[in-house]
Amino acid sequence: MKNFRRLVLGLVLVSLAGVSWGHNITITVENISKAGVLHKAIYDSEEAFEGDGGERGGPAPGIVDGLILAAAPGNVSHDFDLPTGTYAIGVFHDVNGNNSLDTNFLGIPKEQYGFGNDATGSFGPPSFNDAAITVSKDAMHKVILR
Repeated sequence: MKNFRRLVLGLVLVSLAGVSWGHNITITVENISKAGVLHKAIYDSEEAFEGDGGERGGPAPGIVDGLILAAAPGNVSHDFDLPTGTYAIGVFHDVNGNNSLDTNFLGIPKEQYGFGNDATGSFGPPSFNDAAITVSKDAMHKVILR
């Protein structure tokens, strides 16, 4: 009987190994104007999203997924596996490869950027809520670079 329970438990664990507990979210970035490096971040923290000015690309607290990769002009799509929840999407296109979003002396971006829901802010980036998507099933979202 003990061996039978182990066998059943083993079969259950093996069958669950291939199960995804999240939802497939496809994010398409549109309007890439030049070759460069695309920084795509998915935030689960309002504080992290609203405090990130693109000064440094890469992993950081509050970013639950994302990627950094070379991108040619045009559009590019990537899939992410996310659990149910609310997330904000932020993207910038680093044309000169310095791992940050370049701005002019007034703080206005000189490189392309975009947010979930095609959100825009007044005199700065949008709020977390404006750039947020609700994940509860597989879905597609687009970010149009400005």
